[in-house]
Amino acid sequence: MSSSSLLSGREVDVFLSFCCETSHEYFQEILFQYGIKTFQSNRSWETRYRPIDQQTLKALEESKVAVVMISETKPCFFGFLEELIVILEFHEKGLLKVIPIFLNAHSFSAEEICQHYPDKAPSWRTALAKFTNIVAEYPFSQNLAGIGQSDWLKQIAHDIFLLLLGFTSNNLNDLVAMDRHMKVVCGLLASEDNKEVRTIGIWGSAGAGKTTLARYIYAEISVNFQTHVFLENVENMKDKILKFEGEEDATVIISSDHDEHEITEARRKHRKFLLIADDVNSIEQGKWIIEYASWFAPGSRVILISQNKDLLVDAGVKHVYEVRSLRYDEALQLFSQFAFKQPYPPSDFEQLAVRAVHLAGFLPLGLRLLGSFLTGKGREEWAATLLKLKAKKGGNIMQVWKLMEPSGDKGQEEWEAVADIREGKESSEDKGKQEREVSADIMEGKESSQDKVQEEREVAANTMEGKELSQDKQ
Repeated sequence: MSSSSLLSGREVDVFLSFCCETSHEYFQEILFQYGIKTFQSNRSWETRYRPIDQQTLKALEESKVAVVMISETKPCFFGFLEELIVILEFHEKGLLKVIPIFLNAHSFSAEEICQHYPDKAPSWRTALAKFTNIVAEYPFSQNLAGIGQSDWLKQIAHDIFLLLLGFTSNNLNDLVAMDRHMKVVCGLLASEDNKEVRTIGIWGSAGAGKTTLARYIYAEISVNFQTHVFLENVENMKDKILKFEGEEDATVIISSDHDEHEITEARRKHRKFLLIADDVNSIEQGKWIIEYASWFAPGSRVILISQNKDLLVDAGVKHVYEVRSLRYDEALQLFSQFAFKQPYPPSDFEQLAVRAVHLAGFLPLGLRLLGSFLTGKGREEWAATLLKLKAKKGGNIMQVWKLMEPSGDKGQEEWEAVADIREGKESSEDKGKQEREVSADIMEGKESSQDKVQEEREVAANTMEGKELSQDKQ
C-alpha cells in the first residue's frame, strides 16, 4: 500500500514487516489517514532463501520507523526472520526506530523453522532475543490496557505520527508555511502565562492544513504539560466523559476510551493539561468543552479546530487563527517537493506545474496528494490527469482523491467511496473534441480565458520579488 507522505516528502516514512494474517490492512489504513507513506515488504511470506533485494534495502534506508507485527497464530517464515536481522542492523546503527506489535500473547516460536535450517538458527535466535529486548522497552507493544484492538492500533499509529513529527520539527524551514503558522499560534497560546486556562481556535477550509498544524503544535509543546490528549473525534465526548465521571472502577474506564479517561483524570486531579479537539462542529459542543476545561489547572491550554469561525466565536473562543490557503510561491514550492523532490519545477514541466497548483486550489493537502500522484509520470500522463481535474473544476480535495489510481487496497476504495458519497457521481459532459483541445492547451501551454500562462508567470515573478498575491486573485 502507498499513500502521500504528508509529513516530509520522503518516498517512505514507515517500513512494514508483518508476520500475521489479520489486522495489518486495518493498521495500514490508519497510517494512510495520518498521511504516512508506507512500504510493505513481501519477504515475510517467503519460504526460500534469497538475498535482500535493492528495493527493500532502499525502503529501509529511506524509512525512519519500522513496524514489526507478529501473531502467535502465524508461523515465522524464512523471509521474515532474514528481514528481521537486517531491520535490527539498521536499528543498532541508529538509523531506524523499531515498533514491535504483538497481536496476541507476548510469545512466539521459531524453533520449528530453526530445525529445518540449522545453519541459520543461531543468527535467527540472536535476532529474536534482540527483538524481545526492544519489545520490553516499547510501552504499546502489547495491549496491556485491554482496550479494543482498533483503539490500540490507533494509539500506536498516533505514537508513530508523533515520532515522525519529532524527526522533522527541528527544521520547520523545510515545511512550507509551517514556521509562520507556528509562530502565530504559539503567540496566541501564550505558554509563559500560567495564571489561566486559555482556549484558542484554529479554523479554515477543508484541506488547508488545520489538523496538520495542530499536530505539529501538539508535538512541539505537549512535553510542557502533565497530561495531553489530541482528540480526533469529539462526537459524543460529553456523554462519554459524564459517564466516566461517576465510574469508580478504573479498569472499566481504561478499557473503554483512553482519551476520555485522561481528560476525566486531568479534571479530578487538577492537572496542567493540553487538550486539542479536532472537528468541532457545533456551538454547544465548543461551549461544553471550554466550560469543562475551566476545571483544569492554571496554565492548561485548549485548542479547538473547526471549519467555521463563527462557531468558535459564538462558543466563547476569544483567540482565533485562520489557516488560509498558501501563497503562490509557497504552493508551488510544496507541490514541487512532492512532484519533483526539489523546491521548484524543471523548466519543461513549469507550465504543467503552475496549472496543477491552481487546480489543487493552493491547499496543502491537495498539493501534496496531486504532487505525489504525478511524481515520476511523463508529460502526457500529467496532461491527462490535469484534464480530468479541470473537467471537475479542480480546487476540491475530494476530486483530487478521486484521481488516485486504484491500487487494490482497502484504503483507496474507502476514500473513493467517501468521495462518491460527498460529491455524488459525476457524469462527464465533455465531448471528445473538447477534451483533445483542452489537453493540447495543457501540453502546449496555450492561453485560456480563465487561466493565462502569461499571467501565471507574472504572478510568479512578482512573488519572487516579495510581492504577495491576494487570495482573491488566487
